Amino acid sequence: MAPKKKAEEELTPEGEDHGNLPKKRKTGHVLAIDPIYAASRSDFLSIIENLVGVYPNIKSTNLSRECDFSSLPKDIDVEMLIEVFESVGAAYGLECWKIAVLLREAYGIPKTTLSQSEWEKLALRNKQEFQTVAELKQLLGQRRTHWTVQAYFLGRRTLEKHNCFPSGCIIFNMYNFASHIWNHRPIAKNQPRCFAVTMFLIELFGKKDYLERFIRNPTWCSDIGHWTFCELFNTLGDPTWTELDLTKPDTVLTFDHLMDTLGFCFLYQVKVYDQAPEDEIKMNEEWTIQSRADKLEDISKLILVILKLLVSIPKSKTERRKLKSKLAIYINIYKLKRANLKPNLLLKVCTAHQGDPNEFKLIKLLLKAGADPNAVDEQRCSPLHLLADREVESSHMWGDASYSTRAEYFTSIVRVILDGRFYEDQVNLRGQSALECLKPFLSLYPNAQLCLLAGNFLQQLQGVRPLSCIAAKVVRKHQLPCECLPVTLQSMVLQH
Repeated sequence: MAPKKKAEEELTPEGEDHGNLPKKRKTGHVLAIDPIYAASRSDFLSIIENLVGVYPNIKSTNLSRECDFSSLPKDIDVEMLIEVFESVGAAYGLECWKIAVLLREAYGIPKTTLSQSEWEKLALRNKQEFQTVAELKQLLGQRRTHWTVQAYFLGRRTLEKHNCFPSGCIIFNMYNFASHIWNHRPIAKNQPRCFAVTMFLIELFGKKDYLERFIRNPTWCSDIGHWTFCELFNTLGDPTWTELDLTKPDTVLTFDHLMDTLGFCFLYQVKVYDQAPEDEIKMNEEWTIQSRADKLEDISKLILVILKLLVSIPKSKTERRKLKSKLAIYINIYKLKRANLKPNLLLKVCTAHQGDPNEFKLIKLLLKAGADPNAVDEQRCSPLHLLADREVESSHMWGDASYSTRAEYFTSIVRVILDGRFYEDQVNLRGQSALECLKPFLSLYPNAQLCLLAGNFLQQLQGVRPLSCIAAKVVRKHQLPCECLPVTLQSMVLQH
């Protein structure tokens, strides 16, 4: 598979109507060409590295225009000859592939049928590798992407035979293929294809530790690993497409597909945290590879987009349990053990909360999966602080009958937080406890249960608090040094 520019020049048939043969052709003659030369000419460098030592050099022989293969030397390895023709044909087109097909037919050497993953089928639109000359000729009227897909099939089949799939050549050329699809994203009908192609590419990254190599050494690969995840965010973060596609019976945004995507993102974030360079890397005047912290922030935003989609689609009881379980594992492995005191997903959702029912559902899901309700932002506001502030900001709508639904959601969230491991007496930088901002307005709030919960909460704060809480508040109030305290005690001080 050639790079993008080479593909345009050498894989694409001449003319706007794609009606002529490819520009470069090999006709009627088997060249004295060895595997190294063949693969380098076709840009299959990774293939040839693995073929060296497997096959001897190809012997030269003349063929008639009718491709009379009876004149081939008896000691030639025909299958190797076919593979070289196929590799050259990946860059130079129809005639080499035609000779390879005729050789297969003459010597009874069929192509190995490739099994395809779900993402590969979706990305390549269920295409199969051509088997006959007639099928090959049908490519003449097809777009360049059809030729690229056939070149991919060839590369995969040859590499798998020698147990070296995927190669760097395949990875980089499929990234170029995906870039062509992404460039047509503004067209709404292309968004499902963008999603499938991106996930197929990420699936390829997961083979032979390519993802780890991309993360550890982003300069080696021009950071295509992270660029691919950014393209996934651009695709799934487009509400004009996702909201429409979710309603279709044949949507690609199924529960299983989104769960696969979520799993890839969880894995990627953990690996970036553990392996990516900490500092940004300046490549040139126009491009700087992001720091680890910036990449982690990008991934968190993508994870939230996927979670919002998962919350919004209908799910069975089993699917709801599966989502909660996967989220709980992620929170335990990444958020609690690696992210330290940085804002967690729960805090991010509450910070951007606008009162949407699906946002409330996501907040509740995160809490039940083990998200830390005591995480705080720069103003030392916990998730409950932020949600209560949003309710006060919306007080002008409390009198609307439609607000009762939102009030019920908010009340259920407050109950889950207060029944959990929430530090009730923690205050923000203004010295306010979590529900204190609601105190002047409780009699007006359109939910009696919330008024009762908040009233009891505020009343408890007036009583005698544990000595540890009092001590922590004194340390915070007078800004006493606490760096020498154990980490658990430092955390407690920070929560008061």
